[in-house]
Amino acid sequence: MANKNNNVKGASDFVTAAYELEDQASMQSFYANWATDYDQQMVDNLKYIAPNILAQYLIQHIADTSTKILDIGCGTGLAVLPMYKAGYRDLHGMDLSKEMLTVANSRGLYAQTYCMNAYDPFPFKDKSFDGVICSGTFTHGHVGPEPLTEIARILKPAGLLVCAVHQDLWQASGFEQAFESLEADGIMQCVSRDRAVYYEGGEPEGWYCYYKKCEL
Repeated sequence: MANKNNNVKGASDFVTAAYELEDQASMQSFYANWATDYDQQMVDNLKYIAPNILAQYLIQHIADTSTKILDIGCGTGLAVLPMYKAGYRDLHGMDLSKEMLTVANSRGLYAQTYCMNAYDPFPFKDKSFDGVICSGTFTHGHVGPEPLTEIARILKPAGLLVCAVHQDLWQASGFEQAFESLEADGIMQCVSRDRAVYYEGGEPEGWYCYYKKCEL
């Protein structure tokens, strides 16, 4: 799990509590309790825009709506909702919380969902996805950079990874080193890395990372 900082404050008490999660059990309990209210908390109350920004990047750069996309830490489906509205249907989601997946599945956004830990080996063949999106997962109390190796494995050549990484974890949790290692090994290429405003009208809290799988 990503490094936890007890002093960090989120955009609300709800987000701060999410940042303070310590283990898999506490994470499952937290999201089980909040699954039905998550969108109201994040979108309606806080104007959470990160999922939409990442989704729009994929829409702009992968025009073929038949492409296969994986949403890691998919929650209720906020990150793929714009893609679904744009006509994408081969959308797949994975999340640790079965309650969050229940909400996502009730919306009919995903072709298939997987209740699993992002640290576990992914149940997908090599080079099987055109794109991977990950919003709200690489943050305090959640997931560190370890899944990046699996993400690179399942991406097709020239496939895209779009993700948000909280600024406090970029160096402290090893994201910078992990991405640099993938680049040095000729596996992934950084397209851009932009300062990330997670909430409408808020201050930057991290990075929007756009990486392409090298055509090996």
